[in-house]
Amino acid sequence: MLTCHVLLIHAAGAQGAVDTSTLHRGNGGEPDSLHIHQAQGLNSQNILRDICEGLMTMDANGRPAAGVAESWHVSDDGLHWTFQLRKNARWHDGSPVLAEDFVRAWRMAVTPQSQAHQAQLFDVLKNAHAIRTGTAPAEKLGVKALSGHQLLIQLTHAEPMLPEYLSLPVFCPLPARPVATDGSYPASNGAYFVQQWVPQEKVVLQKNPHFHAARQVFFEHVVYHITEEPASELKRFRAGELDLTETIPDNQIDWIRQHMPQRLHIYPYLGTFFLGLNIRHPPLDRPALREALFWAIDRDILTQKVLKSGQQPAYRIIPPAMMDENATNTLPPFVSRNAQLAYARKKLAESGVRPHTAAPVEILYNTSANQRKVALAVAAMWRQNLGIRARLRNVEWKVFVNERKKPHRQVFRSGWIADINDPLDFLRLFSHDSPNNFYHYHNPDYDELLQRIEKSPQSQRQHQIRQAEEILLRDIPVIPLYFYVSRHLLSARIGGYRDNVADRHLSRYLYDKHTSQPPL
Repeated sequence: MLTCHVLLIHAAGAQGAVDTSTLHRGNGGEPDSLHIHQAQGLNSQNILRDICEGLMTMDANGRPAAGVAESWHVSDDGLHWTFQLRKNARWHDGSPVLAEDFVRAWRMAVTPQSQAHQAQLFDVLKNAHAIRTGTAPAEKLGVKALSGHQLLIQLTHAEPMLPEYLSLPVFCPLPARPVATDGSYPASNGAYFVQQWVPQEKVVLQKNPHFHAARQVFFEHVVYHITEEPASELKRFRAGELDLTETIPDNQIDWIRQHMPQRLHIYPYLGTFFLGLNIRHPPLDRPALREALFWAIDRDILTQKVLKSGQQPAYRIIPPAMMDENATNTLPPFVSRNAQLAYARKKLAESGVRPHTAAPVEILYNTSANQRKVALAVAAMWRQNLGIRARLRNVEWKVFVNERKKPHRQVFRSGWIADINDPLDFLRLFSHDSPNNFYHYHNPDYDELLQRIEKSPQSQRQHQIRQAEEILLRDIPVIPLYFYVSRHLLSARIGGYRDNVADRHLSRYLYDKHTSQPPL
Protein backbone atom coordinates (compact mmCIF):
# COMPACT_ATOMS: atom_id res chain seq x y z
CA MET A 1 0.00 0.00 0.00
CA LEU A 2 1.35 3.40 -0.95
CA THR A 3 1.68 5.81 1.97
CA CYS A 4 2.02 8.93 -0.14
CA HIS A 5 -1.28 10.79 -0.45
CA VAL A 6 -1.40 14.04 -2.38
CA LEU A 7 -4.10 16.66 -1.98
CA LEU A 8 -5.45 17.60 -5.39
CA ILE A 9 -8.01 19.90 -6.85
CA HIS A 10 -10.76 17.56 -8.07
CA ALA A 11 -12.76 17.97 -11.27
CA ALA A 12 -13.61 21.45 -12.48
CA GLY A 13 -16.17 23.10 -10.27
CA ALA A 14 -15.06 21.45 -7.03
CA GLN A 15 -14.53 23.63 -4.01
CA GLY A 16 -11.20 23.18 -2.24
CA ALA A 17 -9.03 20.07 -2.14
CA VAL A 18 -10.08 16.43 -2.01
CA ASP A 19 -8.44 13.69 0.03
CA THR A 20 -7.11 11.30 -2.60
CA SER A 21 -7.26 8.40 -0.15
CA THR A 22 -11.07 8.32 -0.55
CA LEU A 23 -13.03 6.99 -3.53
CA HIS A 24 -16.50 8.46 -4.05
CA ARG A 25 -18.99 6.28 -5.92
CA GLY A 26 -22.60 6.85 -6.90
CA ASN A 27 -24.89 4.03 -5.83
CA GLY A 28 -28.37 4.90 -7.05
CA GLY A 29 -31.00 4.12 -4.42
CA GLU A 30 -30.69 3.01 -0.82
CA PRO A 31 -29.32 -0.55 -0.44
CA ASP A 32 -32.23 -2.86 0.35
CA SER A 33 -29.92 -4.97 2.57
CA LEU A 34 -26.25 -5.67 3.18
CA HIS A 35 -26.85 -9.23 4.34
CA ILE A 36 -25.44 -11.66 1.78
CA HIS A 37 -28.67 -13.70 1.73
CA GLN A 38 -31.21 -10.87 1.71
CA ALA A 39 -29.62 -8.34 -0.66
CA GLN A 40 -31.48 -7.97 -3.97
CA GLY A 41 -30.64 -4.82 -5.92
CA LEU A 42 -27.40 -3.92 -7.65
CA ASN A 43 -27.00 -1.05 -5.21
CA SER A 44 -26.60 -3.71 -2.49
CA GLN A 45 -24.57 -6.18 -4.55
CA ASN A 46 -21.96 -3.57 -5.53
CA ILE A 47 -21.22 -2.82 -1.89
CA LEU A 48 -21.20 -6.50 -0.94
CA ARG A 49 -18.53 -7.20 -3.54
CA ASP A 50 -16.31 -4.73 -1.69
CA ILE A 51 -16.93 -6.07 1.81
CA CYS A 52 -17.16 -9.83 1.31
CA GLU A 53 -15.15 -12.37 -0.66
CA GLY A 54 -16.10 -15.91 -1.58
CA LEU A 55 -13.91 -18.81 -2.61
CA MET A 56 -13.72 -16.96 -5.91
CA THR A 57 -13.91 -13.26 -6.70
CA MET A 58 -13.90 -11.10 -9.84
CA ASP A 59 -10.79 -9.62 -11.39
CA ALA A 60 -10.62 -6.11 -12.85
CA ASN A 61 -11.99 -7.43 -16.17
CA GLY A 62 -15.06 -8.96 -14.55
CA ARG A 63 -13.79 -12.53 -14.85
CA PRO A 64 -13.65 -15.15 -12.05
CA ALA A 65 -10.40 -15.13 -10.06
CA ALA A 66 -9.08 -16.77 -6.92
CA GLY A 67 -10.56 -15.29 -3.75
CA VAL A 68 -10.40 -16.96 -0.35
CA ALA A 69 -9.38 -20.12 -2.20
CA GLU A 70 -5.76 -20.16 -3.32
CA SER A 71 -6.09 -23.42 -5.31
CA TRP A 72 -8.61 -26.14 -6.17
CA HIS A 73 -8.88 -29.58 -7.73
CA VAL A 74 -11.75 -30.99 -9.81
CA SER A 75 -12.49 -34.72 -10.03
CA ASP A 76 -12.52 -36.42 -13.44
CA ASP A 77 -16.32 -36.58 -13.48
CA GLY A 78 -16.60 -32.90 -12.52
CA LEU A 79 -18.79 -33.63 -9.50
CA HIS A 80 -16.26 -33.06 -6.71
CA TRP A 81 -14.35 -29.80 -6.22
CA THR A 82 -11.79 -29.54 -3.43
CA PHE A 83 -10.67 -26.03 -2.44
CA GLN A 84 -7.61 -25.07 -0.44
CA LEU A 85 -8.23 -21.85 1.50
CA ARG A 86 -5.63 -19.17 2.05
CA LYS A 87 -4.05 -19.35 5.48
CA ASN A 88 -3.97 -15.53 5.59
CA ALA A 89 -7.68 -15.03 4.80
CA ARG A 90 -9.09 -12.96 7.67
CA TRP A 91 -12.25 -11.33 8.93
CA HIS A 92 -11.86 -7.62 9.57
CA ASP A 93 -11.23 -8.23 13.28
CA GLY A 94 -8.23 -10.41 12.37
CA SER A 95 -9.84 -13.80 13.08
CA PRO A 96 -9.26 -16.49 10.40
CA VAL A 97 -11.73 -17.35 7.65
CA LEU A 98 -12.25 -21.11 7.88
CA ALA A 99 -13.87 -23.75 5.71
CA GLU A 100 -16.63 -24.15 8.29
CA ASP A 101 -17.60 -20.50 7.72
CA PHE A 102 -18.64 -21.43 4.17
CA VAL A 103 -20.50 -24.55 5.31
CA ARG A 104 -22.41 -22.47 7.87
CA ALA A 105 -23.35 -19.73 5.39
CA TRP A 106 -24.42 -22.07 2.59
CA ARG A 107 -26.55 -24.28 4.82
CA MET A 108 -28.26 -21.17 6.13
CA ALA A 109 -28.88 -19.85 2.60
CA VAL A 110 -30.74 -22.97 1.40
CA THR A 111 -33.00 -23.41 4.42
CA PRO A 112 -36.56 -22.31 3.59
CA GLN A 113 -36.61 -20.08 6.68
CA SER A 114 -33.77 -17.90 5.36
CA GLN A 115 -35.76 -16.82 2.27
CA ALA A 116 -32.43 -16.07 0.60
CA HIS A 117 -33.01 -14.01 -2.52
CA GLN A 118 -30.67 -16.15 -4.66
CA ALA A 119 -31.12 -19.51 -2.92
CA GLN A 120 -31.95 -21.18 -6.22
CA LEU A 121 -28.34 -20.73 -7.37
CA PHE A 122 -27.31 -23.34 -4.81
CA ASP A 123 -29.26 -26.04 -6.68
CA VAL A 124 -26.04 -26.95 -8.44
CA LEU A 125 -24.92 -28.42 -5.08
CA LYS A 126 -26.00 -31.92 -4.08
CA ASN A 127 -29.33 -31.99 -2.18
CA ALA A 128 -29.74 -28.21 -2.29
CA HIS A 129 -33.09 -28.34 -4.07
CA ALA A 130 -34.45 -30.88 -1.60
CA ILE A 131 -33.36 -28.70 1.31
CA ARG A 132 -34.85 -25.56 -0.23
CA THR A 133 -38.20 -27.31 -0.70
CA GLY A 134 -38.21 -28.69 2.83
CA THR A 135 -37.70 -32.39 2.03
CA ALA A 136 -34.14 -32.76 3.37
CA PRO A 137 -32.19 -31.28 6.31
CA ALA A 138 -29.54 -28.61 5.74
CA GLU A 139 -26.83 -31.02 6.96
CA LYS A 140 -27.29 -32.99 3.71
CA LEU A 141 -26.01 -30.12 1.56
CA GLY A 142 -23.10 -31.10 -0.67
CA VAL A 143 -20.44 -29.10 1.14
CA LYS A 144 -18.03 -30.32 3.80
CA ALA A 145 -15.10 -28.89 5.74
CA LEU A 146 -12.30 -31.45 5.38
CA SER A 147 -10.12 -29.34 7.66
CA GLY A 148 -9.86 -25.75 8.82
CA HIS A 149 -8.62 -24.66 5.39
CA GLN A 150 -9.93 -27.32 3.02
CA LEU A 151 -13.46 -27.48 1.61
CA LEU A 152 -15.17 -30.19 -0.47
CA ILE A 153 -18.10 -29.35 -2.75
CA GLN A 154 -20.29 -32.08 -4.27
CA LEU A 155 -22.42 -31.19 -7.30
CA THR A 156 -25.58 -32.65 -8.80
CA HIS A 157 -24.05 -32.46 -12.28
CA ALA A 158 -20.80 -31.31 -13.83
CA GLU A 159 -20.84 -27.49 -13.88
CA PRO A 160 -17.81 -25.85 -15.52
CA MET A 161 -19.19 -22.42 -14.58
CA LEU A 162 -18.98 -23.13 -10.84
CA PRO A 163 -16.20 -20.51 -10.37
CA GLU A 164 -18.66 -17.81 -11.54
CA TYR A 165 -21.24 -19.00 -9.03
CA LEU A 166 -18.70 -18.95 -6.23
CA SER A 167 -17.77 -15.32 -6.95
CA LEU A 168 -21.29 -14.11 -6.09
CA PRO A 169 -21.90 -12.46 -2.70
CA VAL A 170 -24.55 -15.03 -1.78
CA PHE A 171 -21.76 -17.66 -1.76
CA CYS A 172 -19.65 -15.68 0.71
CA PRO A 173 -18.92 -17.11 4.20
CA LEU A 174 -20.42 -16.13 7.54
CA PRO A 175 -18.46 -16.16 10.83
CA ALA A 176 -19.41 -18.22 13.86
CA ARG A 177 -19.96 -15.05 15.88
CA PRO A 178 -20.54 -11.36 15.05
CA VAL A 179 -17.33 -9.64 14.02
CA ALA A 180 -18.47 -6.01 14.15
CA THR A 181 -17.86 -4.61 17.62
CA ASP A 182 -21.37 -3.19 17.96
CA GLY A 183 -23.12 -5.80 15.81
CA SER A 184 -24.78 -3.14 13.64
CA TYR A 185 -22.88 -3.83 10.43
CA PRO A 186 -22.14 -7.10 8.64
CA ALA A 187 -18.93 -9.03 9.16
CA SER A 188 -16.43 -8.45 6.36
CA ASN A 189 -13.70 -10.60 4.92
CA GLY A 190 -13.28 -8.49 1.76
CA ALA A 191 -11.09 -5.52 0.96
CA TYR A 192 -13.31 -3.18 3.02
CA PHE A 193 -15.73 -3.20 5.94
CA VAL A 194 -18.69 -0.94 6.71
CA GLN A 195 -17.65 1.96 8.91
CA GLN A 196 -20.87 3.98 8.70
CA TRP A 197 -24.30 3.78 7.08
CA VAL A 198 -26.35 6.98 7.02
CA PRO A 199 -29.79 6.10 5.58
CA GLN A 200 -30.67 7.91 2.37
CA GLU A 201 -27.25 9.59 2.35
CA LYS A 202 -24.21 7.31 2.18
CA VAL A 203 -22.48 4.07 3.10
CA VAL A 204 -18.86 4.57 4.17
CA LEU A 205 -16.38 1.70 3.86
CA GLN A 206 -12.97 1.48 5.48
CA LYS A 207 -10.05 -0.57 4.22
CA ASN A 208 -9.72 -3.96 5.91
CA PRO A 209 -6.11 -4.09 7.18
CA HIS A 210 -6.38 -7.88 7.55
CA PHE A 211 -7.44 -8.50 3.94
CA HIS A 212 -5.03 -10.94 2.32
CA ALA A 213 -4.34 -8.55 -0.58
CA ALA A 214 -4.39 -5.33 1.45
CA ARG A 215 -1.08 -4.18 -0.06
CA GLN A 216 -2.76 -3.98 -3.47
CA VAL A 217 -5.74 -1.92 -2.22
CA PHE A 218 -5.16 1.80 -2.80
CA PHE A 219 -8.09 3.70 -1.28
CA GLU A 220 -8.38 3.86 2.50
CA HIS A 221 -12.07 4.70 2.30
CA VAL A 222 -14.88 4.22 -0.20
CA VAL A 223 -18.04 6.29 0.08
CA TYR A 224 -21.14 5.03 -1.72
CA HIS A 225 -23.43 8.05 -2.15
CA ILE A 226 -27.14 7.30 -2.23
CA THR A 227 -28.77 9.28 -5.02
CA GLU A 228 -32.11 8.11 -6.41
CA GLU A 229 -32.05 10.48 -9.39
CA PRO A 230 -29.44 10.09 -12.18
CA ALA A 231 -29.62 13.87 -12.80
CA SER A 232 -28.42 14.46 -9.24
CA GLU A 233 -25.52 12.08 -9.81
CA LEU A 234 -24.52 14.05 -12.89
CA LYS A 235 -24.57 17.31 -10.93
CA ARG A 236 -22.46 15.80 -8.16
CA PHE A 237 -20.01 14.38 -10.69
CA ARG A 238 -19.62 17.76 -12.39
CA ALA A 239 -19.05 19.35 -8.97
CA GLY A 240 -16.24 16.88 -8.26
CA GLU A 241 -18.17 15.08 -5.52
CA LEU A 242 -18.24 11.71 -7.33
CA ASP A 243 -15.45 9.75 -9.01
CA LEU A 244 -17.77 7.16 -10.57
CA THR A 245 -21.51 7.39 -11.21
CA GLU A 246 -23.90 4.48 -11.05
CA THR A 247 -25.64 5.62 -14.22
CA ILE A 248 -26.42 8.72 -16.29
CA PRO A 249 -29.68 10.60 -16.97
CA ASP A 250 -31.06 9.58 -20.36
CA ASN A 251 -32.20 13.10 -21.21
CA GLN A 252 -28.63 14.41 -20.81
CA ILE A 253 -26.88 11.87 -23.02
CA ASP A 254 -26.46 14.26 -25.97
CA TRP A 255 -25.00 16.97 -23.71
CA ILE A 256 -22.64 14.47 -22.06
CA ARG A 257 -21.42 13.19 -25.42
CA GLN A 258 -20.73 16.73 -26.54
CA HIS A 259 -19.09 18.10 -23.39
CA MET A 260 -17.68 15.08 -21.50
CA PRO A 261 -17.02 12.36 -24.09
CA GLN A 262 -13.78 11.16 -22.44
CA ARG A 263 -15.57 10.67 -19.11
CA LEU A 264 -18.45 8.64 -20.57
CA HIS A 265 -18.33 4.84 -20.50
CA ILE A 266 -21.08 2.95 -22.36
CA TYR A 267 -20.56 -0.78 -22.82
CA PRO A 268 -22.59 -3.92 -23.68
CA TYR A 269 -24.14 -5.52 -20.63
CA LEU A 270 -25.58 -8.98 -19.99
CA GLY A 271 -28.99 -7.77 -18.93
CA THR A 272 -32.55 -7.31 -20.19
CA PHE A 273 -35.13 -4.75 -19.13
CA PHE A 274 -38.71 -5.97 -19.15
CA LEU A 275 -42.09 -5.20 -17.68
CA GLY A 276 -43.20 -7.77 -15.14
CA LEU A 277 -46.83 -8.90 -15.28
CA ASN A 278 -48.83 -10.35 -12.45
CA ILE A 279 -50.53 -12.94 -14.65
CA ARG A 280 -52.93 -14.03 -11.91
CA HIS A 281 -54.37 -10.54 -11.45
CA PRO A 282 -57.32 -9.50 -13.65
CA PRO A 283 -57.29 -8.38 -16.38
CA LEU A 284 -53.69 -9.61 -16.92
CA ASP A 285 -54.82 -13.19 -16.42
CA ARG A 286 -56.07 -12.98 -20.01
CA PRO A 287 -53.32 -14.22 -22.40
CA ALA A 288 -54.74 -12.26 -25.34
CA LEU A 289 -54.47 -8.99 -23.41
CA ARG A 290 -50.85 -9.71 -22.49
CA GLU A 291 -50.08 -10.36 -26.15
CA ALA A 292 -51.79 -7.11 -27.18
CA LEU A 293 -49.74 -5.14 -24.65
CA PHE A 294 -46.56 -6.89 -25.86
CA TRP A 295 -46.97 -5.87 -29.51
CA ALA A 296 -48.37 -2.37 -28.96
CA ILE A 297 -44.97 -1.09 -27.80
CA ASP A 298 -42.62 0.43 -30.39
CA ARG A 299 -39.22 -0.57 -29.06
CA ASP A 300 -37.35 1.34 -31.76
CA ILE A 301 -38.88 4.61 -30.58
CA LEU A 302 -38.20 3.66 -26.97
CA THR A 303 -34.49 2.96 -27.52
CA GLN A 304 -33.70 5.58 -30.17
CA LYS A 305 -35.88 8.52 -29.10
CA VAL A 306 -36.42 8.04 -25.36
CA LEU A 307 -33.32 6.27 -24.01
CA LYS A 308 -30.71 7.15 -26.67
CA SER A 309 -27.80 5.46 -24.86
CA GLY A 310 -27.14 2.45 -27.08
CA GLN A 311 -29.78 0.09 -25.71
CA GLN A 312 -31.02 -2.47 -28.24
CA PRO A 313 -34.71 -3.32 -28.76
CA ALA A 314 -35.61 -6.63 -27.13
CA TYR A 315 -38.33 -9.01 -28.26
CA ARG A 316 -36.78 -11.89 -26.36
CA ILE A 317 -35.64 -12.38 -22.78
CA ILE A 318 -32.11 -13.77 -23.13
CA PRO A 319 -29.47 -11.31 -24.43
CA PRO A 320 -28.13 -12.33 -27.88
CA ALA A 321 -24.54 -12.37 -26.58
CA MET A 322 -25.46 -15.42 -24.48
CA MET A 323 -26.72 -17.43 -27.45
CA ASP A 324 -24.98 -18.83 -30.51
CA GLU A 325 -24.74 -16.96 -33.80
CA ASN A 326 -27.87 -18.64 -35.15
CA ALA A 327 -30.04 -17.27 -32.34
CA THR A 328 -32.02 -14.23 -33.42
CA ASN A 329 -33.38 -11.32 -31.42
CA THR A 330 -36.45 -10.39 -33.44
CA LEU A 331 -39.62 -12.37 -33.92
CA PRO A 332 -40.46 -12.47 -37.65
CA PRO A 333 -44.23 -12.72 -38.12
CA PHE A 334 -44.82 -9.04 -38.99
CA VAL A 335 -43.71 -7.41 -42.22
CA SER A 336 -44.35 -3.88 -40.94
CA ARG A 337 -45.14 -1.87 -37.83
CA ASN A 338 -48.70 -1.39 -39.12
CA ALA A 339 -49.18 -5.15 -39.33
CA GLN A 340 -47.81 -5.48 -35.81
CA LEU A 341 -50.30 -2.92 -34.51
CA ALA A 342 -53.19 -4.57 -36.35
CA TYR A 343 -52.30 -7.84 -34.64
CA ALA A 344 -52.12 -6.13 -31.22
CA ARG A 345 -55.63 -4.65 -31.72
CA LYS A 346 -56.97 -8.01 -32.85
CA LYS A 347 -55.65 -9.65 -29.64
CA LEU A 348 -57.14 -6.82 -27.57
CA ALA A 349 -60.56 -7.53 -29.09
CA GLU A 350 -60.13 -11.24 -28.31
CA SER A 351 -59.30 -10.41 -24.69
CA GLY A 352 -62.67 -8.83 -24.05
CA VAL A 353 -61.05 -5.69 -22.59
CA ARG A 354 -62.72 -2.67 -24.15
CA PRO A 355 -60.61 0.30 -25.27
CA HIS A 356 -60.86 3.60 -23.39
CA THR A 357 -61.87 2.00 -20.11
CA ALA A 358 -60.60 3.77 -17.00
CA ALA A 359 -57.12 2.62 -15.94
CA PRO A 360 -57.43 -1.17 -16.43
CA VAL A 361 -53.77 -1.58 -15.45
CA GLU A 362 -51.29 0.12 -13.13
CA ILE A 363 -47.55 0.45 -13.85
CA LEU A 364 -45.38 0.41 -10.72
CA TYR A 365 -41.80 1.67 -10.90
CA ASN A 366 -39.08 2.86 -8.56
CA THR A 367 -38.46 6.59 -8.18
CA SER A 368 -36.11 7.64 -10.98
CA ALA A 369 -36.36 10.06 -13.87
CA ASN A 370 -35.10 7.35 -16.23
CA GLN A 371 -37.71 4.85 -15.02
CA ARG A 372 -40.44 7.47 -15.24
CA LYS A 373 -39.55 8.17 -18.88
CA VAL A 374 -39.90 4.50 -19.78
CA ALA A 375 -43.19 4.15 -17.89
CA LEU A 376 -44.59 7.29 -19.54
CA ALA A 377 -43.54 6.13 -23.01
CA VAL A 378 -45.10 2.68 -22.55
CA ALA A 379 -48.31 4.16 -21.14
CA ALA A 380 -48.52 6.58 -24.08
CA MET A 381 -48.10 3.75 -26.60
CA TRP A 382 -50.77 1.63 -24.93
CA ARG A 383 -53.14 4.59 -24.92
CA GLN A 384 -52.46 5.63 -28.51
CA ASN A 385 -52.33 2.17 -30.04
CA LEU A 386 -54.88 0.27 -27.95
CA GLY A 387 -56.95 2.91 -26.17
CA ILE A 388 -55.82 1.52 -22.81
CA ARG A 389 -55.18 4.08 -20.07
CA ALA A 390 -52.53 2.99 -17.58
CA ARG A 391 -52.10 4.56 -14.16
CA LEU A 392 -48.48 5.22 -13.05
CA ARG A 393 -47.26 4.79 -9.47
CA ASN A 394 -43.69 5.33 -8.24
CA VAL A 395 -42.11 4.47 -4.89
CA GLU A 396 -38.55 4.61 -3.58
CA TRP A 397 -36.34 1.58 -4.23
CA LYS A 398 -36.52 -0.07 -0.80
CA VAL A 399 -40.31 0.10 -0.91
CA PHE A 400 -40.39 -1.07 -4.53
CA VAL A 401 -38.51 -4.34 -3.89
CA ASN A 402 -41.29 -5.36 -1.49
CA GLU A 403 -44.21 -3.87 -3.40
CA ARG A 404 -43.41 -5.89 -6.53
CA LYS A 405 -44.01 -9.10 -4.54
CA LYS A 406 -47.49 -8.16 -3.33
CA PRO A 407 -50.51 -9.85 -4.92
CA HIS A 408 -52.35 -6.63 -5.82
CA ARG A 409 -49.76 -5.08 -8.17
CA GLN A 410 -50.24 -5.55 -11.91
CA VAL A 411 -47.49 -4.25 -14.22
CA PHE A 412 -44.13 -3.34 -12.73
CA ARG A 413 -40.68 -2.40 -13.96
CA SER A 414 -38.48 -5.45 -13.90
CA GLY A 415 -35.48 -6.95 -15.62
CA TRP A 416 -32.51 -9.12 -14.93
CA ILE A 417 -28.75 -8.68 -14.90
CA ALA A 418 -26.91 -11.96 -15.31
CA ASP A 419 -25.36 -13.35 -12.14
CA ILE A 420 -23.33 -15.67 -14.35
CA ASN A 421 -22.75 -15.71 -18.11
CA ASP A 422 -25.27 -18.49 -18.74
CA PRO A 423 -28.76 -18.29 -20.36
CA LEU A 424 -30.08 -20.52 -17.59
CA ASP A 425 -29.56 -17.62 -15.21
CA PHE A 426 -32.47 -15.90 -17.00
CA LEU A 427 -34.64 -18.98 -17.41
CA ARG A 428 -34.47 -19.89 -13.72
CA LEU A 429 -36.34 -16.68 -12.88
CA PHE A 430 -39.53 -18.27 -14.14
CA SER A 431 -39.46 -21.68 -12.46
CA HIS A 432 -42.42 -22.00 -10.13
CA ASP A 433 -40.24 -22.20 -6.99
CA SER A 434 -37.84 -19.38 -7.86
CA PRO A 435 -37.57 -16.72 -5.11
CA ASN A 436 -37.44 -14.18 -7.96
CA ASN A 437 -40.63 -15.35 -9.67
CA PHE A 438 -42.59 -12.18 -8.88
CA TYR A 439 -44.86 -12.92 -11.86
CA HIS A 440 -46.74 -15.87 -10.29
CA TYR A 441 -45.77 -17.85 -13.37
CA HIS A 442 -46.24 -21.62 -13.22
CA ASN A 443 -46.05 -23.88 -16.26
CA PRO A 444 -45.29 -27.56 -15.49
CA ASP A 445 -44.02 -28.15 -19.04
CA TYR A 446 -41.58 -25.26 -18.64
CA ASP A 447 -40.36 -26.53 -15.26
CA GLU A 448 -39.87 -30.04 -16.65
CA LEU A 449 -37.88 -28.70 -19.63
CA LEU A 450 -35.76 -26.58 -17.31
CA GLN A 451 -34.86 -29.67 -15.27
CA ARG A 452 -33.82 -31.48 -18.47
CA ILE A 453 -31.63 -28.55 -19.53
CA GLU A 454 -29.87 -28.55 -16.15
CA LYS A 455 -28.77 -32.14 -16.72
CA SER A 456 -27.96 -31.85 -20.43
CA PRO A 457 -24.40 -31.54 -21.76
CA GLN A 458 -23.40 -28.09 -22.95
CA SER A 459 -23.50 -29.21 -26.60
CA GLN A 460 -27.27 -29.87 -26.41
CA ARG A 461 -28.36 -26.89 -24.36
CA GLN A 462 -28.74 -24.14 -26.97
CA HIS A 463 -31.73 -25.74 -28.72
CA GLN A 464 -33.44 -26.63 -25.44
CA ILE A 465 -32.83 -23.16 -24.03
CA ARG A 466 -34.49 -21.60 -27.07
CA GLN A 467 -37.43 -23.99 -26.63
CA ALA A 468 -37.84 -22.85 -23.04
CA GLU A 469 -37.68 -19.21 -24.06
CA GLU A 470 -40.36 -19.80 -26.71
CA ILE A 471 -42.68 -21.10 -23.97
CA LEU A 472 -42.13 -17.88 -22.03
CA LEU A 473 -42.74 -15.75 -25.12
CA ARG A 474 -46.01 -17.61 -25.70
CA ASP A 475 -47.22 -17.28 -22.09
CA ILE A 476 -45.84 -13.70 -21.62
CA PRO A 477 -45.18 -13.39 -17.88
CA VAL A 478 -42.96 -10.44 -18.84
CA ILE A 479 -42.74 -8.01 -21.75
CA PRO A 480 -39.10 -7.52 -22.89
CA LEU A 481 -38.32 -3.95 -23.91
CA TYR A 482 -34.57 -3.57 -24.41
CA PHE A 483 -31.15 -5.06 -23.73
CA TYR A 484 -29.10 -3.08 -21.25
CA VAL A 485 -25.84 -1.26 -21.71
CA SER A 486 -23.78 -0.12 -18.73
CA ARG A 487 -23.48 3.68 -18.50
CA HIS A 488 -21.08 5.47 -16.18
CA LEU A 489 -19.13 8.68 -15.82
CA LEU A 490 -15.55 8.19 -14.59
CA SER A 491 -13.25 10.85 -13.16
CA ALA A 492 -10.00 11.53 -14.99
CA ARG A 493 -8.08 10.83 -11.80
CA ILE A 494 -9.23 7.20 -11.49
CA GLY A 495 -7.11 4.37 -12.87
CA GLY A 496 -7.71 0.63 -12.92
CA TYR A 497 -11.24 0.84 -14.35
CA ARG A 498 -12.00 -1.77 -17.04
CA ASP A 499 -15.20 -1.90 -19.06
CA ASN A 500 -16.67 -5.43 -18.96
CA VAL A 501 -19.95 -7.15 -19.87
CA ALA A 502 -20.59 -8.02 -16.21
CA ASP A 503 -20.26 -4.30 -15.28
CA ARG A 504 -18.47 -5.26 -12.08
CA HIS A 505 -15.88 -2.83 -10.79
CA LEU A 506 -14.54 -3.71 -7.37
CA SER A 507 -13.10 -0.73 -5.53
CA ARG A 508 -9.96 -2.72 -4.64
CA TYR A 509 -8.75 -2.43 -8.26
CA LEU A 510 -9.20 1.34 -8.57
CA TYR A 511 -6.52 3.91 -7.70
CA ASP A 512 -5.60 7.57 -8.11
CA LYS A 513 -3.56 8.07 -11.28
CA HIS A 514 -2.07 11.32 -9.98
CA THR A 515 -0.01 9.54 -7.34
CA SER A 516 3.55 8.48 -8.14
CA GLN A 517 2.55 4.94 -9.19
CA PRO A 518 -0.41 2.51 -9.17
CA PRO A 519 -0.81 0.03 -6.27
CA LEU A 520 1.57 -2.93 -6.20
